[in-house]
Amino acid sequence: MTVISCSEEGAFQKHITEGVIEYDVTYPELDSDNLMLEMLPSEMKMTFKEDKFKSQLKTGAGIVEMTVIANGEQKILHNMGKLFSDRYVLTLDEKAAHKFTNVIPPFQVKYVDGVDTIAQAVCKRILIDFGAAKNESYIFAYTDEIALKSPNWCTPYNEIEGVLLDYRVENYGMNMRLRATRISSEEVDDAEFIVDDRYQSLSLSEFNDLVVKNMKIFME
Repeated sequence: MTVISCSEEGAFQKHITEGVIEYDVTYPELDSDNLMLEMLPSEMKMTFKEDKFKSQLKTGAGIVEMTVIANGEQKILHNMGKLFSDRYVLTLDEKAAHKFTNVIPPFQVKYVDGVDTIAQAVCKRILIDFGAAKNESYIFAYTDEIALKSPNWCTPYNEIEGVLLDYRVENYGMNMRLRATRISSEEVDDAEFIVDDRYQSLSLSEFNDLVVKNMKIFME
């Protein structure tokens, strides 16, 4: 078995039920000298507690924010977007959440020998194999050492039971790689998982017109 060690620092404790995970965000499909990189989010913060989590990406100037609040027990997903001073939220049940987030080709999950250590957490590795549908397959890493229940229920990777610490997502047409740099145990207020009343609730078609299209334009 191969053990790959990384040098990330963090106050990680095994099997924590609440805390914060910080991720570096990179864009594998963009050249390193692409000026667009200066405008795109470079970090993601994921706050979690028992069966709930909130993931937030924002640009350096705070012009654009993308936030997800997920309740694993109720199977409710709030997809939130902030563009300048405008704030919108789309609320989805489990079936609608799967349909909304399933923007990648069908794939098979294959387990890979060896483990990885990311932000002090021991991770298992898996191959996401798209077959002929995509030229590139992905290697993901997830950990069982964080006690977040059903962390992937609202994503295309819902069959993976652990918390993903190195993975890829497609967000508003942009391919992002997220790799955890720090996991900290801390008390999390339940208010973190309540949608701010400044966010205007939209239907799916309204959210696509007002948020998705404009996010894609910004990220092109």
